[in-house]
Amino acid sequence: MSIHHIEDQGRRGIVDKYTKVFSFMFEVFGMARKNPILLRPMWVNLAIAAPLNMALAVAYGSIHNHTLQYVLLTGGVVALYFVDYFCNALTVSLVYEQVTNGDAKWDDAVANTKRSAGGVFIFAAISGVFDLLASYASERDDILGKILTQIVHAVWTTAVYAVMPAMVIEGISFGAAFARSKEIMKQDPTNVGTGVIGLGIMNYVLGTVCMIVSYQGMAVLSKIHPILGAAFFFTFFNLYWTVSGFVKASYFTCFYMWANECAKKGSSDVKLAPAPLANALGYK
Repeated sequence: MSIHHIEDQGRRGIVDKYTKVFSFMFEVFGMARKNPILLRPMWVNLAIAAPLNMALAVAYGSIHNHTLQYVLLTGGVVALYFVDYFCNALTVSLVYEQVTNGDAKWDDAVANTKRSAGGVFIFAAISGVFDLLASYASERDDILGKILTQIVHAVWTTAVYAVMPAMVIEGISFGAAFARSKEIMKQDPTNVGTGVIGLGIMNYVLGTVCMIVSYQGMAVLSKIHPILGAAFFFTFFNLYWTVSGFVKASYFTCFYMWANECAKKGSSDVKLAPAPLANALGYK
């Protein structure tokens, strides 16, 4: 066997390692075929977020006072995050119930999410402010902007993967869930980073496809009426976020369950993972 063949196999192994999230996505949607209620948070998210996004864009464009624009933008972004996170929390509850007892119920998911609504709002508010801060920092062409961007990335993106599952599944506060998430990241035996990179690849592919369709559809339909084109754009734009959020919420729910089992058993065996994640990782 030549060194080039070995290197080629190694590269394929690395690529396969980070693209298993696509297998996980098919596993989750396969599970949803058996119980379509799992997809309801996606439709709720899309039905609320698309018109809200469009209304926010129209209102922002009609206001010429910069202070009012910032106030509107901050409130709008937090509202959009809250809708997204509330629906993600519903997904967490449904996926958890489905993989544990095979019969997820909508009423149970709503009750569990309402119980965590305060923490979900705090999570959404912080995420929205950090998102705006990151956007502001990225627009600054100086060292301060780069430092702000790095701080936001370091503090937030490496510590929140398990926050939503911890809040919804365990019924704990946002602060306790944040601490639990950081603890898992420090002692994680399951290589969550692999899944995070895989989710990033999936988001890039999905986002690219949706944005191309969004702009092309808007260009065609705007010739009929601008509102029709805008409605199409925001619907497809939010479709990307709803599908992406559904897969991420499902993945981190399964990851959280796996990490807890790993901690109890003192092992990182794939067979300890919930079925969708275990199957995607090659355990049948």
